[in-house]
Amino acid sequence: MSMMKKAMILPLLSAAILSANGPVMAAGKNLGAAAIPQQQARELSLAFQQRGTAAPAPVAPAPQRQIQLPPPEAMIIMIRASLVALSQANVTNNYSVLSQLGSNDFRQTNTPERLSQVFASFRTNNIDLAPVVFVTPRLSQQPRIENGKLRMVGNFPTQPMQVDFDLQFEPSGGIWKLYGIAVNLTPGQTVAQTAPQPQFVPGQGGQPQNR
Repeated sequence: MSMMKKAMILPLLSAAILSANGPVMAAGKNLGAAAIPQQQARELSLAFQQRGTAAPAPVAPAPQRQIQLPPPEAMIIMIRASLVALSQANVTNNYSVLSQLGSNDFRQTNTPERLSQVFASFRTNNIDLAPVVFVTPRLSQQPRIENGKLRMVGNFPTQPMQVDFDLQFEPSGGIWKLYGIAVNLTPGQTVAQTAPQPQFVPGQGGQPQNR
């Protein structure tokens, strides 16, 4: 069956090609396979096969999806949940939950034992982070995406010492998970001393507004 198709296709193909250089046969004459030299038939067959098996055009890679900032309410929950988990870990000296709240990279680097060592001074000095449950965190700079990670820097304005934080999160399994945590205590500011805080501006890359 394939040979019959080849014998039927080649004369038509050769007639179309050869007619570009001028008529070689009168109209109405039989354009049978016998009218085509054997070498020319092989060349035309190869050309036809190459036409049918041409390499597909390269597909352009899909554009990478830009990481969006979470809503402001979600960011407050992420900050508070991280500090509450740290507070409970300091009280119990059990940092397993804090470790499990982190991303894969965080867990691989920060085992519960290592976290216990990092925050040993909090336990030694009886640092109480429980007030973060009742106070709304403030940001000292706009949240922003850095190298695919969300960074939030600010404080809980507790008295007499405020709780400063520097947190990083990365997307993992469709949700934001803790990637880095730094916590410190500094003297709290009075209302008169408190400088205006930048506001959340979702959808603008987390950059400070021009003032």
